[in-house]
Amino acid sequence: MNGFILLTLSAFVAEGNRTHLSRGTSRNSECVVGSNLLSLIEGDSVTLKSDVTKQGRDKMLWYFNDTLIALINGDPSKSCVYDGEGGIFRGILEVDFETGSLTITNIRPEHTGRFEANFIRSKSSGTSQSLNRNGKCDSTKVIKKMINIGDTVKTFSVTISESYNVEKKQEWEKNSVLSSGLVAGICVGAGVGVVLLVAAAVLGVIYYRYKSSKM
Repeated sequence: MNGFILLTLSAFVAEGNRTHLSRGTSRNSECVVGSNLLSLIEGDSVTLKSDVTKQGRDKMLWYFNDTLIALINGDPSKSCVYDGEGGIFRGILEVDFETGSLTITNIRPEHTGRFEANFIRSKSSGTSQSLNRNGKCDSTKVIKKMINIGDTVKTFSVTISESYNVEKKQEWEKNSVLSSGLVAGICVGAGVGVVLLVAAAVLGVIYYRYKSSKM
C-alpha cells in the first residue's frame, strides 16, 4: 500500500521472579525501543513507547496477543481504547495522542503476553483516511489482528517480568517473627514449669527426711 510505513513494536510480558519495585509505588516504568527487560509486580504502571515521532495524520494501533486494545487516529475524536478479551484492560489503559504511547495502570498477572504497536505514517499530502470511519468507540468490541497494514515491518522485543509481591514477603517475615516469639514464650514457660516441679520435689524430699529424723 503506497503512502504508508508500518513500524511494529512487540513487548513480551512474562511472569518471573525479579523486581526492585514495590506494590503501590508511584513509579511509572517506561518500555522504550531498545530496552531488554522491565521487571514489574502486580499494581505497577508501565508505559509502552514506540519511540517514533508521530505527526498529526499518523496512526497507532496497539495489540495484546493479536487483539486490538487501542486505536489512535489522526483525529482523537475517532480514536478508541478497548477492554480486550474478558475485559482485562477495562479502565486501566491511557493513551498519549501526541506520541502514541500506551500506559497500562495497575498491571496484573492476566496481562502477561505480547504487546504490539503498529505505527502507520502517512506520507501523502492529501487527507489521510480514518481507520474508525464512523467515529464511534465501542470499547467492548473484540477486534482480532488479521494482516499487517503497510509496506515495511520492523520489530522490537521487550520482556517484562512480574515478580514476587514484596508486601506478602514482608507479611510472611512478620508472621514468622511473631511465631518465633510465641514458640520462645512457650519454651520459656515450659522451662519455668520444669524448674518449679524439680524444686517442689527437692523440698518434698527434705521435708520427708526432716519428719523421719523427728520420729
